[in-house]
Amino acid sequence: MKKILIAALLVANASAVMAGDSDALKAIMKTKTYDEAKALVSSSVGSLAGNEEKAKAYNKLVDLGMDQVQNVLGVMSANSMAEQMGTGKVEAYDTLAFYKAVGNAYTDALECDKYDNMPNEKGKVKPKFHKANAERLWNLRPHLINGGIFFQEKGDMANAYKYLGMYVDTNSAPLFAEQDTAADENVTNMAYYAAVFAYQNHDMAAVEKYADIAMKDPEKASDAMSLKMAALQANLHTRADSLAFAEKLEGIYANDPNNEVVFGMLIQTYSNLGENAKMESLFDSKLKADPNNFTVWAVRGQNAMIAQNLDEAITDFKKALQSQPENPQILTYLGACLLDRATQAEDRAAGKTGRVSPQAMEQIKPIFEEARENLEKAKQLDPTREQANWAYPLYRCYYSLYGENDQRTIDAEAATH
Repeated sequence: MKKILIAALLVANASAVMAGDSDALKAIMKTKTYDEAKALVSSSVGSLAGNEEKAKAYNKLVDLGMDQVQNVLGVMSANSMAEQMGTGKVEAYDTLAFYKAVGNAYTDALECDKYDNMPNEKGKVKPKFHKANAERLWNLRPHLINGGIFFQEKGDMANAYKYLGMYVDTNSAPLFAEQDTAADENVTNMAYYAAVFAYQNHDMAAVEKYADIAMKDPEKASDAMSLKMAALQANLHTRADSLAFAEKLEGIYANDPNNEVVFGMLIQTYSNLGENAKMESLFDSKLKADPNNFTVWAVRGQNAMIAQNLDEAITDFKKALQSQPENPQILTYLGACLLDRATQAEDRAAGKTGRVSPQAMEQIKPIFEEARENLEKAKQLDPTREQANWAYPLYRCYYSLYGENDQRTIDAEAATH
């Protein structure tokens, strides 16, 4: 009886080994068009018998997609030859359909490779399609860039983001592990634009992902970091979110203490959270390494100005101007603080009489003059007031120094409207 049972098991196992494709896979393999095959795969992938059948089904999609791609590439090649030969025999082709076919080929190949590298029914990994798909798809990757540009020009930012993201992702995909991915100089540049398009599509997790890749390019690092910070900020809805954001910024800053974008963002976050002690501690540590740091002195000056600590604000703004002497915003802030200090001194000197003695005015006038000089410099640097609104404090300076009928006062007053 034992021998009979063993024989029965052997027959059953042999039947399993010799079993052919499932009916679902047979139907997929008989299809002639990509759309027909795609519909069948989408509806029946769950009923396919194991990872091998799933890999085979997706490879069928790759084959059909590549047929579409190769047909258009053939037309492109013939058109290029016709233009070179001057025969004028140029054949039209569907650009949209071509880029869709390229995108489908990569999407399906990556899915095929996933199942192709999973254990079969015997628990062994024996890829059948990996090498061939990698070889036929790797050199087509520039068409993903072209597709991204094509969709961007059409205003289809979702697909523009999808194609550039796919270009970046495939550089590190297991499917192309044997290719020379390090030689691809376009990855960081495309990662930056993928991050931009992801931001426009409100996919903030993708912004952070692609910005991190783009930051490997020194020319894109600063802009990519700004994008990443903007994406992280977009998800701040509660104080807990802000605290978590601050903690993440602290980690980034600890690894890159010379990054002024992160430093400025961390200051802003501390300010929004009311974490003044942390902000001042950050300032102190920054000044130990960089005593003339513009951001520290500019922010300290603004905080002092808001608190009406004018002497402190004036000192801080002057220190900020040592690093950026032609910053119209800081020049305007400094001029406004000097103007307020001079006006307060004038009010004290006037007392109850309402009149300022000539002797007192001689002491006060240099402060008005210093305010005027800074505000006039801000005006010269930023005549259209795009960065700083110097007009009103300059008008007040002129009024105090020259009176309301002076032409300089009249011109400055007109600029305030």
